[in-house]
Amino acid sequence: MRVYRSIILIIGFILMAAIGFKIAKKIYRHFNKPKLFDTREIILKIPSVGRGLKIFVASSLDRIFLNGKTLSRPSFSTSASISSARNAYESFQVVVDTPFQDQPGVYLQLSDLVNSKTGRKISRDNFSWRRVGYVQTLEPYYPVKFVGFWPDPLIPVKSYDIKAGTIQPFWLTVYIPKDTPEGDYAAAVIVKGLNFAAQTLQVKLHVYHFTLPQENHLKTAFDFYGHEIPLRYPQGDGESAETWNARLDDINDKFIIDMLKHRMNPILNIDPSSASELSDVDRYRVYGLNNFAIGKHGGTFDNNWPKDDPSIEELLTTYQTYGEDLKLNHLLEYAYIYTWDEGEIGNPLVPKIASMLHRAYPGLKNMVCYHGFWDPDQDPAWGRDIDIWTFQIDDFNEKKMRKLQKMGKEIWMYVSGPSGTSSPNLALDFDSIDYRIIPWICWKYDIRGFLYWCVNWWPNVDPFKNARNSQWEQNGNGLLFYPGPDSPWDSIRVENFRDGMQDYEYIQILLDRLRLLRSKGLEQKYKKDFGRGIKLLTMDDSIVKSMGEFTSNGDYLKVRRDAIAMEIEKIDALTGVP
Repeated sequence: MRVYRSIILIIGFILMAAIGFKIAKKIYRHFNKPKLFDTREIILKIPSVGRGLKIFVASSLDRIFLNGKTLSRPSFSTSASISSARNAYESFQVVVDTPFQDQPGVYLQLSDLVNSKTGRKISRDNFSWRRVGYVQTLEPYYPVKFVGFWPDPLIPVKSYDIKAGTIQPFWLTVYIPKDTPEGDYAAAVIVKGLNFAAQTLQVKLHVYHFTLPQENHLKTAFDFYGHEIPLRYPQGDGESAETWNARLDDINDKFIIDMLKHRMNPILNIDPSSASELSDVDRYRVYGLNNFAIGKHGGTFDNNWPKDDPSIEELLTTYQTYGEDLKLNHLLEYAYIYTWDEGEIGNPLVPKIASMLHRAYPGLKNMVCYHGFWDPDQDPAWGRDIDIWTFQIDDFNEKKMRKLQKMGKEIWMYVSGPSGTSSPNLALDFDSIDYRIIPWICWKYDIRGFLYWCVNWWPNVDPFKNARNSQWEQNGNGLLFYPGPDSPWDSIRVENFRDGMQDYEYIQILLDRLRLLRSKGLEQKYKKDFGRGIKLLTMDDSIVKSMGEFTSNGDYLKVRRDAIAMEIEKIDALTGVP
């Protein structure tokens, strides 16, 4: 009996401790929860267009909630002023505030962007608008500024009924074609609705004379789970299996192309001996694909390598053929093998696999993904055949990373579930600056690639209604695109990530221009310009101080990017680059 009592007491103490911990955690969250920025004073200064209705412009980094509050001080104005290189996208928001009256049938009309001096145009076909949708989040284990309806999906609509007492943003994006002449362009955005007179907002766009490359200099690896597509796009009544499979293939293709348009390389895991899969790669290369995984073993597949030595050696011929096929098709430099995902550093199976792959074809690159860093001083042989080391952002150790870089290892970084630290993440309930700052961080530390585990993880919930898309207490982790009726719908997160990737290309172009100055022997002649360029390339503490400390001011980040662009143009004028 005493034994039973003791057991019951122990269980009781455990339960009390657990309950106490939960209560303590809730109390801590309550008193330490960051607060939203109250925008009322800013909105009050915006002229009303009748019965309290206000229509204004916000930046792409402003996260605007249904009550008008934002995550930080917003950039609200009565007109839009943006700038861009060619072959790039720029976005902003048009916001409709309806405090007292429902506003049915609201829609936007967009004009061409016209250069008044030359008459040249950017067609309105390159100018689009979408409604910002809202998704319910649940309280996570990591600190957030708000739990509730978060703005994220970008939903194509013809018009939208806005309820009184809410604020509705619309997301506008303009693509600047490669052949666009530099200069200043202007357009009109006309906001119409059934209950108010049409309102016109002016848009000014400055186009720089340089063009962003189609391929990224910062490598990326985002996994797209094709096996999730049938769950959201089931076979229709009366639809044959053949027709359904063709429709699924088309939807998969649309997702991958949309990823590439957002400067995200899909991991792919192609079979290089398959002519059709190689053909797909060639087609995706047009959209900028310059990095992809091969084979049907590895990290994407839960490290499904054979465990015994003879079975490992049996794969040698397969990967030798893969290497030869890639070389023959001029794709070897873009391919890698996602050799291992997480687990324990020092696992003896990993060097066996990596060695086999190198012996099969020396040009094939091994990429591994781990928490922490391999220490070659303690175990010099273990990581010898690893070419690309991908570390989890919260395990960053600059000293160890530099050691691996000196050995010739290429360094990538990845984020997964939010850790509760201040490092950036791609989950839904983070500041928009988090999504954009990641490429800047990579530049600061000479990190050559960025990996993310999944863009369409939605097996458990309707992603439009519930942001908790996994068994973990997280919101939108692994879900960056939404399943539209027959194609992906983008999110605010992927738009801002693309902006960061474009920023990276600005920085890279400036570096290339400074190298050109030096190669022409003009460094001393234009010493002041060269020094100014070097300073702009240096990610000082005002932009990025550490993995968890970076600017929260989106305007400041854009000012730096525009300064980089103007420096490129100055150097081009000095060197005669057209």
